[in-house]
Amino acid sequence: MNNYSFNTLNDKDFEILSLDLLNAEYNLNLQDFKTGKDGGIDLRFSSPNNKNSIVVQVKHYLKSSFSILKYKLENEELPKVRKLNPDRYFCVTSLQLSAKEKDIIVEIFKPYIISANDVLGNEDMNKLLRKHKKIEKSHFKLWFSSTEVLGSILNSAIEGRTRSYLERIKYKIPLFVMTKDFDIANKILEKEKILLITGQPGVGKTTLAEMLIIERARWDHKIYLINTIREAEDVILSDESKQLFYFDDFLGEVYYEILSGSQKESEISRFIDRIKHSPNKYIILSTRTVILEQAKAKSEKIKRSRIESGKYEIEVFRYSDYHKAKILYNHLYFQRLNDELFSIILKDKFYFDIIRHKNYTPRIIEFITDYDRTKKMSGVDYKEFISFNLEHPEEIWNYSFRNQIRLQDRCFLMTLFTFQRNVEESFLIKAFGERLVYEKNLNNISVNSEQFIDSVRSLLNGFIVSIISDLDKGKKRYSFINPSISDYLVVFLNNNYAFKKAIIASAVYVEQLEIFNPEKNQFILEEEIQEIILNKICNNNLDSIDRYKEYRLDGIYLQVLVKYCKSINIDNCLLEVFKRLNLDRIWWFEKELRYVFESLNNCPTTELFIKQNFLMIIGKYIKNIDDKNLAMELPKIFEKFGFNYENFILKESFQNLVLEMISKIVLETEKDLMDSYKDQVINMDDYESLIYDDVNDITHNLMNKLCSDIAMDIPRHYSEDELLNQLKENESNNQEFLGREKKRKEYYKEVHDKVLVENKKIENLFSTIKMTDL
Repeated sequence: MNNYSFNTLNDKDFEILSLDLLNAEYNLNLQDFKTGKDGGIDLRFSSPNNKNSIVVQVKHYLKSSFSILKYKLENEELPKVRKLNPDRYFCVTSLQLSAKEKDIIVEIFKPYIISANDVLGNEDMNKLLRKHKKIEKSHFKLWFSSTEVLGSILNSAIEGRTRSYLERIKYKIPLFVMTKDFDIANKILEKEKILLITGQPGVGKTTLAEMLIIERARWDHKIYLINTIREAEDVILSDESKQLFYFDDFLGEVYYEILSGSQKESEISRFIDRIKHSPNKYIILSTRTVILEQAKAKSEKIKRSRIESGKYEIEVFRYSDYHKAKILYNHLYFQRLNDELFSIILKDKFYFDIIRHKNYTPRIIEFITDYDRTKKMSGVDYKEFISFNLEHPEEIWNYSFRNQIRLQDRCFLMTLFTFQRNVEESFLIKAFGERLVYEKNLNNISVNSEQFIDSVRSLLNGFIVSIISDLDKGKKRYSFINPSISDYLVVFLNNNYAFKKAIIASAVYVEQLEIFNPEKNQFILEEEIQEIILNKICNNNLDSIDRYKEYRLDGIYLQVLVKYCKSINIDNCLLEVFKRLNLDRIWWFEKELRYVFESLNNCPTTELFIKQNFLMIIGKYIKNIDDKNLAMELPKIFEKFGFNYENFILKESFQNLVLEMISKIVLETEKDLMDSYKDQVINMDDYESLIYDDVNDITHNLMNKLCSDIAMDIPRHYSEDELLNQLKENESNNQEFLGREKKRKEYYKEVHDKVLVENKKIENLFSTIKMTDL
């Protein structure tokens, strides 16, 4: 027999449950109202003679006492009831009430409460739920307040790992927000026996799977949390026992083996087929959408398997504003913030700023509503705290990073950080391995041969995400689950010199230094760190992940030395790198060379080498310039190294070199501008105003700056016929655009109307907030 405590329901949930039960039991049509200043009404039935014919007051007191309830009823609700003067008054509470306590409440509200039957406590609500089973089924979160149900669920776990997983889910239940995805997914699972949950990271795939798992456990299914198909094969039974297998991120993990040429894809398809044809066997699979699509493209067996069919799949999208609002509401309610902090959320509808913020995530909502973190804050402090953390979500990672993961995992995250956005697995493995060697030598940390895989499993979906980037070559890429982790690590490393030093000392690739670029103003590079960088370059200990590193690496070395090592002597090392440059390939590193030309200081031997070879170097440099800014700075480069540009340009060979450079820049400018503006021209005059005025200005500026005494006519790249054809194409495209614009306006009008309705629902939700007494 179920016995619910209602502690997984918020006040609004309990009020709706009361509405459903009273309507069903007494055949009423009670109305639900926004609470706010409710005037003593939560639910009401109106008759022709009395608009307040039946009034219901709902008190959801989770951790309170009868004395507090009695005080509230006598001092706050009784005056309101007298004013309402109902024909009949119900008092509903989640507290357990004795017969004596019910009689006291009847006496308080005499004559409005007809009998003790109109006072419903915890035991009465449970009795009604047992009588009205359909209502019980419709209130999902209710199930988890029953110790009987919870015990049954935990007993459904076959082994310790699954039991531990279900225990963790238990504490998340009150915060769950039900969406239509649950019913759709449940129907697919029941009908097809296979459910594939797809979607991008962070959209709720795991949450949906957990709710489905709990419901199946409730109905006596044995639950199996599996990491490989082989694990499932070992425990699947041939009889009619109810079994549910849950395989999270199944393709992401399995592709380690599929792409190495094993038969794992056959195992997947065979096992799914076995599920389909075995009684009472079900499987839930989850994966990121992009991996599934790549899997279908790569594997014929997976493409032909049952998971390929759309009828087995539900794709989870991002939360709507209303669902975001419900998540916020649940956290506010169950974290039991005080009235002052509640009022900050309500004032000027601040909740809209929260749920519509670009950085909104359930994780941030959990952080900003945490009771222990906020209990001593004033209202003003709390609003600043919320705004700061929404704008700087990186702060929420501090506790987890420092206290919830191992040193090896922190080293993994810091290594990933140095690649800035995402990185191919092979590069990350090598860089992480070098970091572990550094830690082992310096701090004697223990490292096992599977440390990379161990750290990935520990951090996946909590801190990092992975994606198959090249199925044919078996390449996988890693990135942070949220960019705010990178922001957090900037702060962390600025306050932890030893870790910053360790990152640079263990760097394998020159790209790992880019995050420390002084021009980004994120880090100070102390002289000791500059010496480390210098030694790595001098000893050629920095590789590159650039596919064209053969052409570019020495140029990058030059720029790193000049840009990163300004406080130490780099002259000898810089000269050696400069001598290695293949100037016939100068196009690959012209921008790096430009930086050296502009910024070189206190390097006399390198400057002397450049002066001795200046005409040869500058000639090759000019030949490869295709950027007007680089071209305009040529006279300054001559001046820096003691040469006269005016004398240089008098020589016919150099003159021709500069004119060819100008011609190339102008033609490229014309093509770039045409690509940018060609869709906007509607007549020939537009070409002049949008494109050729700029082309002529650039031509004039370059000629005036670099060879003012020379006349040159630079032909246009595009002929008149080509320009006319573009005009015709634009006219045709414009007609199509007008048709699309009409449809777009109709669509956005519909969206606007939906937004207005959703906004009203959100306002109604938050108007119901009221403190629950402790």
